[in-house]
Amino acid sequence: MKKFFNVLGQLVGFLVILLFAFELAQGWIGFDFEGMDTILDIFNTIKIYLVYVLAGLAGLELVSGKKVIGFLYFLILAFVVVATFFQDVLPPV
Repeated sequence: MKKFFNVLGQLVGFLVILLFAFELAQGWIGFDFEGMDTILDIFNTIKIYLVYVLAGLAGLELVSGKKVIGFLYFLILAFVVVATFFQDVLPPV
């Protein structure tokens, strides 16, 4: 399972870097076309959640094989992701 989390984490990390590079290249070169703002908004949202996925995979790789600690880590990760989706439920920080 550790190898699976490792490979998946590497792929997600690669995607995150590609999205950052695209965003930076767009700002630097300034290629613009109709709908570019929508695409950048979508990429920004994807990038935020891919960072969560990447951190989650790295943590799961660390705790794989440790059932109790892995379960606790998974609960904490689930709390963070759910709290991100439903920001109005929690008091402002």
